[in-house]
Amino acid sequence: MAEPTAEQSAEASELETLRKVNSELVAKHAKSKARITELETGTLALQSQLTESNLSLHQATIGVPMKAMAESMSTVPDLFLEQLQRHYKVEIKDGSLTLQTADGKPVTGKDGKNIPFERQALTELLTTGDDARAKTFKAITIVNRASGAANISANNHRGNQPMSTRPQFGLGNSLQSK
Repeated sequence: MAEPTAEQSAEASELETLRKVNSELVAKHAKSKARITELETGTLALQSQLTESNLSLHQATIGVPMKAMAESMSTVPDLFLEQLQRHYKVEIKDGSLTLQTADGKPVTGKDGKNIPFERQALTELLTTGDDARAKTFKAITIVNRASGAANISANNHRGNQPMSTRPQFGLGNSLQSK
């Protein structure tokens, strides 16, 4: 048997070095893949938390005021909100709620000024006109909050009449006449 030559010995040594480097690279690659998977999982968790936080923030800043406004303006607040969100959206601009069209433009009145997110201004905007939207809002919006109780005058009360003019019912009349 022939002894390995110096050239064959060098090739074997180089091959051994290449195998060692290859196994190190494979291990490093596997470690990198595991780290990428870990980071992707962390990213998904953070995105989920961000979405949840955004929903909570939106609910606190826009959802609750809209619900309160709907309850003060309509006897069917859920339907009112559904119809309002069909035609408009509400966003916070400069720290206050603003009404916008469905495509994100501010809703302006005849005077060119933005419609404020206030009961009276919204009532006028939503119930003005003869289109289907206005007819729907006319049907579900409380236009006037007056109860009508102011029309009752204190002089009309039967309790203010003298005792002698009160009508007598039952046995009371027959006992007094005897």
